[in-house]
Amino acid sequence: MEPVLYVDDARYARLSAFLHEARSGSGREPAIASGDVPRVIIQEARMLDDRRYDEWLALFADACLYWVPSRFEPGDPRTETSIYLDDRRRMGDRVAAIRTGHFHAQTPPSRTRRMLSNIEQWTADDGSLRARANVVIWEHRKGVTRSHPGWQAYEIMRAGDGEPVIGTKVVCLLDCDAPQGNYGFIL
Repeated sequence: MEPVLYVDDARYARLSAFLHEARSGSGREPAIASGDVPRVIIQEARMLDDRRYDEWLALFADACLYWVPSRFEPGDPRTETSIYLDDRRRMGDRVAAIRTGHFHAQTPPSRTRRMLSNIEQWTADDGSLRARANVVIWEHRKGVTRSHPGWQAYEIMRAGDGEPVIGTKVVCLLDCDAPQGNYGFIL
């Protein structure tokens, strides 16, 4: 198994700072998202809803993080539990488990639809695009439909070929600190 060399104390500090920046909104004028930002965010939601997981993974940078905190006001991801805290390798593991068809939590697979709204974007000091959007993820499985409301924050950067990719994604669920079911599907 390859070691993950990009997830270190500095990367965790950036993750925490990114979430604080996305949560506070201070020091920036919210702007309606345009260009690559809504395209990437909407494309990502569509890939997940259509269970096109290889294409979904391709939307992320090689050195990415995907965090779903388990506290309404999360602190340091190194010292508190999370619903998910995945690097690229762990995202691939999650996709592989779902794809086998033997993943009990996804037999039968969840059918999902994501509804995104209030998409805002801004540019960070390092030039990366940042975005925040409200989300409701609708899940239907075994005759039961559930909703998972919250908001998502994205750091969008350019890959070597110039294409926009997601460097960081944080999903803040409204009920993150309540007992959670089994998320066999990808939030």
